[in-house]
Amino acid sequence: MSKIIVSLYNVDVPPILKGAGGASNGESECLETMLFFKIIPELGRILQRGKVSISNGKALNTAMSVALVGSSALTVGAAYAVFILSPSRYVTVALGGAILLWNLLLAASISKQIASDQADISKNRVLFRRFQNTTRYFESILQDTSDIIISLDADYLIFKFAAGAQNHLGYSQEEVLGKPFEILFTDKADRDKMHPAPDQNSVGGEVLMRTKAGNTIVVNMCVSKMRDGGYVVTAQDITEKKGLEEQLARNNEKLNRLAITDDLTGLFNCRHFYEVIASELSRLKRHSDRKLSIIYLDVDNFKEYNDTQGHQMGDHVLKSLGDVVNACIRKGVDSGFRYGGDEFVVILPDTGMDKAMVAAERIQRQFLLLKFGATSLSVGIAEAKDDDNETTFVRRADMAMYASKKSGKAKITLATDDHPEYSIPPSETGYFSAGGG
Repeated sequence: MSKIIVSLYNVDVPPILKGAGGASNGESECLETMLFFKIIPELGRILQRGKVSISNGKALNTAMSVALVGSSALTVGAAYAVFILSPSRYVTVALGGAILLWNLLLAASISKQIASDQADISKNRVLFRRFQNTTRYFESILQDTSDIIISLDADYLIFKFAAGAQNHLGYSQEEVLGKPFEILFTDKADRDKMHPAPDQNSVGGEVLMRTKAGNTIVVNMCVSKMRDGGYVVTAQDITEKKGLEEQLARNNEKLNRLAITDDLTGLFNCRHFYEVIASELSRLKRHSDRKLSIIYLDVDNFKEYNDTQGHQMGDHVLKSLGDVVNACIRKGVDSGFRYGGDEFVVILPDTGMDKAMVAAERIQRQFLLLKFGATSLSVGIAEAKDDDNETTFVRRADMAMYASKKSGKAKITLATDDHPEYSIPPSETGYFSAGGG
């Protein structure tokens, strides 16, 4: 669309039509008669007095015949007068013949000139009609298109405000005529970037525009330089499209979130756990000075509680544990997951065993305060080793958790060697290391 509009503003007017754009048929006839006045003054006067159309060949020939008959009559009269007064009959005949010959040659010349000029006029009338049709066509584009089309002079002042611009922005042409283009922008940066540099023919992009009602719309705008030093602005209102795109992005984000989230607890699900742990282990291998730990949690006596209190209360226990995990970890750093059933995992990047123990104790203490019957938490903690992969890393934490269960439940076990399935009695603080030490 912008290319069509630019071509409209750069359209060339045929030389014969310059200064007469949009002239009526009567004005065109007047121009043609003026042309004959210049070339054949005598015939031009006859045409004007007789109101004869130059393009009317029959009327034109009649007018020319009248002119020649009148001229010949004057010639015969003059010859007769000379014949009466002249003593020599031969002089009179010679003079009359010369005058008559001159008129015949003049008639032939005029006839040839008329034929040539009529051909030129016919051709120019065709060009004129084509130009009028082209002008009407482009004017209809300006008025019928729903796009925003604005014409600016060299000083960026508005001098044409098409119907599409009026519909979208709410201003009439009279309200913005002669005013700076910048009044239609909400942001100075947008206004500045929509001004072509000296070495640019056009600029474009998405910008915000202000309507008469004070609302903001998003448009895709193009500003092009014109041959006369002005500019033409074409823009499409994409406010609704942008709104739909943003809504779609939000919906996609929500769907992605749901795909990795456990419905009951609000924590991440098991599938996402393996994506995150693989990423963290990969990063750990690139930065060997960093640490990575995981906490493996299991609810003690959950089956008995669920069977006696009902599934709704069992779900309430799991949801509450999810809330506790979220409340006790670092936001935006650590991640909590429901691993399956009543088992939960927490990933702690840049965290060693000692700090992981502090986080595990905090989770365990907060859960016990909720007093869900005989339920408690058995916890296993493992810190990643250089040769760990997702399976071995999780297995060591899992075995440490089972060591806590075997030792009497409600314990925190540290996976400190290669044999976490063996445990020692809990220490006085409630912590013990699986596999000795």
